[in-house]
Amino acid sequence: MRTTPDQTKIRLAGPRDRLFAERGYPRQFEFNDEVARVFDDMVWRSIPLYQDVTEYVSDWALQYYQPGSWIVDIGCSTATAIDFVGQCLPGEGRFMGIDQSAAMIEQAHAKLAAFPERHELSLVCNDIFAVTIPDASVIIINYTLQFITIAQRRRLLAACYKALRPGGLLFVSDKVRSTCPRFQETVTGIYEGFKEQRGYSRREIERKKEALENVLVPLTEEQQRGLIASVGFEFCDSVIKWNNFLSLVALKDEGSALA
Repeated sequence: MRTTPDQTKIRLAGPRDRLFAERGYPRQFEFNDEVARVFDDMVWRSIPLYQDVTEYVSDWALQYYQPGSWIVDIGCSTATAIDFVGQCLPGEGRFMGIDQSAAMIEQAHAKLAAFPERHELSLVCNDIFAVTIPDASVIIINYTLQFITIAQRRRLLAACYKALRPGGLLFVSDKVRSTCPRFQETVTGIYEGFKEQRGYSRREIERKKEALENVLVPLTEEQQRGLIASVGFEFCDSVIKWNNFLSLVALKDEGSALA
């Protein structure tokens, strides 16, 4: 169970996201400087239960972290999860954030300026496939798999399985799609309503949808679970779901030998 001081909080910073209300869109979405600048506001207004998922990551990480190992956040963006888990984790920890966007890593450094000094911290700007994932007991992949090809997703998950210690935890969040076309239409409508409630206009919603077409490719929940199981994870369960947004935890069995 997470026990944290009253001042512990999820830190979101930066200006309000107005990108898709401005000229220059729609065009293909990318994690560039202008997206990084407004990213915290964008995800808070675009991803249902975003802060809840961050708190869940901390709850699970604290249960599965093995001293001396690393907590690795793949696709860490502005390092919100690392920041919060680091505040919550007592004693010493080791944290690595990996993101191929230099603009995101720059924002992450700024956010982690007050990161607890008791922890070791490494922020890596590189393609994940060019990085060797260190000895880890917790790996976080939140809203990242959906942006890479399915073949690469399996390759990344396999690398995570190999890097995790026996008894290690994988925490994955992604947007998923329904196997039922009518349900998919329903959840899309509900989701767009959510974004309107968070202050996005219909024009912004439609422009962003067009920008993300063929960039964000969701699987079904069954496909996501199957992909995780296919690389060796013995147990996988859902911990939070809001319509078409899902978080899963997967365990590398304690009987597994390190590859």
